[in-house]
Amino acid sequence: MIDLFGLLKDTGAYKTVKGDKENGRLSHAYLILTPDGENLGEYLKIFARLAFCNFVEPCFNCRACKLIEENAYSDLIIYPKKETVLAEDINSLIEESYLKPVEADKKIFIINHAETMNASAQNKLLKTLEEPPKGVHIFLGATSEFPLLPTVLSRVKKLEIPAFSAEKLKNALKEECPALERLESAVACGDGTVGKALSLYGDENLKSITDLAVDILVNMKSSKDLLFYSTKVLSSKCDLSEFLSVLELLLRDMLMISQGKEDLVAAKSAVSALKKAERFKTGAIIHALECITEANKRKKFNANPTMLVEWLLFQILEGKYKWQKS
Repeated sequence: MIDLFGLLKDTGAYKTVKGDKENGRLSHAYLILTPDGENLGEYLKIFARLAFCNFVEPCFNCRACKLIEENAYSDLIIYPKKETVLAEDINSLIEESYLKPVEADKKIFIINHAETMNASAQNKLLKTLEEPPKGVHIFLGATSEFPLLPTVLSRVKKLEIPAFSAEKLKNALKEECPALERLESAVACGDGTVGKALSLYGDENLKSITDLAVDILVNMKSSKDLLFYSTKVLSSKCDLSEFLSVLELLLRDMLMISQGKEDLVAAKSAVSALKKAERFKTGAIIHALECITEANKRKKFNANPTMLVEWLLFQILEGKYKWQKS
């Protein structure tokens, strides 16, 4: 079982809500932000346990904690009822907010994936966000704040769950993901979230993506090879974001190898192959890493995948020979 609570409790977001509870100043509305959409709902339920549990922190054993786990606690209502947050969910929330709590001294509403609310649903929620009935608290969870209206954002206490360190993720996932080297690669190629690490760990294409990236770094030696490798990348089953993540990981490993720090290499199975990429000087590796950062930016703005891959490989190749001459 993944210890999400163990990860969450050290974050500023958790400590803020815990402090608000201890001081009797639980906010009427929080916005919890994390890119980990797969586990967003579970994080929100941990915040609900924190608010309802009679102990300083969730005990996970009391009636409230156990019922919240089963989505059966009468004073916690979770939306959406379907896949996205609809206007009817907000209408229901408003009606329910005027009903008194059944068991506790408060009533909490969770809106999971609030970024899916359209403008109409958000506008319906404004008055309740600003002046909810006494004892009502709303936890909105979202993977991004940008789809939310400024009028919504101005009425909530915004808290972010940051990316977790590789060490914390490995400790949290080691029981669920027993293949240690594969876990290390998945965590290193991820974005600091549980969801991405698990997705990469379970991706059967991760090894083939790594092999392709190693092949490019070792064997792409001239512009004649560029079209061959760009075609291989684009015709493979790999997600472009995953390819960029793996390529970045391998380049960082090459940097460690060049500095005599093999113990810090993440993709240990690729060390012997990466050592064959001897033509890459430190400057060329740093240049390639900078180009990957730029490629990720361009991808976010919907750059053409073919042009993006060809541009990136050309930049890596050009950088390699530029620093050989310097």
